[in-house]
Amino acid sequence: MIRLATICLLAVSLLILPGCWSRKELNELAVIVALGIDKTDEGLNVSAQVVNPTEIGMQRGSIGVAPVITYSAKGQTLPDALQRILSQAPRQLYLSHLRVLVFGESLAREGLSDVLDFIARNNELRTDFYLLVAHNSKASDILQVLTPFEHIPANSLNSSILVSHKQWAATGKITLQQFVTELGREGANPVVSGVEIIGNKEKGQNINNLHDIKPSVLLRHSGMALFDKDKLVGWVDEKTSKSINYILDEVNETVGHVRCPDQDDGIVGVKIVRSDAQIDVSLDQSGRPEFKVNFKIEADLDAIQCKIDLNKEASILKIEKEMERSLKQVNESSVQLVQRKYKTDVFGFGEALHRKYPKVWSKYRNQWQDVFPQMQVTVDADVRVLRIGSIVQPLRRDMRD
Repeated sequence: MIRLATICLLAVSLLILPGCWSRKELNELAVIVALGIDKTDEGLNVSAQVVNPTEIGMQRGSIGVAPVITYSAKGQTLPDALQRILSQAPRQLYLSHLRVLVFGESLAREGLSDVLDFIARNNELRTDFYLLVAHNSKASDILQVLTPFEHIPANSLNSSILVSHKQWAATGKITLQQFVTELGREGANPVVSGVEIIGNKEKGQNINNLHDIKPSVLLRHSGMALFDKDKLVGWVDEKTSKSINYILDEVNETVGHVRCPDQDDGIVGVKIVRSDAQIDVSLDQSGRPEFKVNFKIEADLDAIQCKIDLNKEASILKIEKEMERSLKQVNESSVQLVQRKYKTDVFGFGEALHRKYPKVWSKYRNQWQDVFPQMQVTVDADVRVLRIGSIVQPLRRDMRD
């Protein structure tokens, strides 16, 4: 009786347990690790960087074959172009391992909503890959460059985004989910890191680019692309990119320098080890919003290129004050540049107003792009120097003139 009951239980279990009906064999798939999308007269040109399984499975450089293959096709829509790639690729396209999505600059200026609609709607795609905009080039050119150090170019781009954002603070690691969320927020616009080709792009397509000590071609992150909703409106340089990340509270670590206190020449190099930013909103007597960004910064001294006595507490205090002055000046000028030249609120000031004074925000909501350039924004910084290094006095101070 027990044996019969066990057999019946197993039989019922076979009916309800999931099977492997949707399995996908690896040798039947073309794994796409990077997508590039450009605007053309016919619609879109889509480039897909596909892993070459033959080369990846062997030791690097063993047969001198490129580790990836880039296919391109044109179509009226993104899925249309992807389907046309099937006429070139010998396997079914597989998008679940996508690492980076690169947009051509011309497409970004026209708007990304239509393209992102398919990307966000496709249930095969994860939303944790990073977005980039090709600076002064096409996305297809970016995906044809073979990169040293990392075997797969898409992995190189993905890793460099993480490292540069964490330790340099002049780039942004923007995922699809973050970009779509920014589009839906009131009083804030998205930013995306740029990427450009350094060198001759034709040479970057050659496998020999991986064999040289000094590669002929490299991919480099290049500033930030500012958006008004889904349209690219302009580019900012390293200084302004850092300011944007400071105000967005996206700075983990970075380095910089300030003028040596009480001296006409010489600089003090600093390493920011912690940065906290908070946007405060207040109303003036007429009810007009005013914004103040408060920074709390912790830093280490990492290079002293002047004569200064670090044994004195007053010297450290002067360096802190100089850093506070520099942070205030640089960030205020960066905000004014974005306000006057690009007129897009990528800092989230409108969102801060919306949270604190929703009724006031309702007055500016439909005209925020017009009034944002006239809004007063000030910056206040509180800097603390934590460490001065393993030696106290600068070497220059101990040397005789």
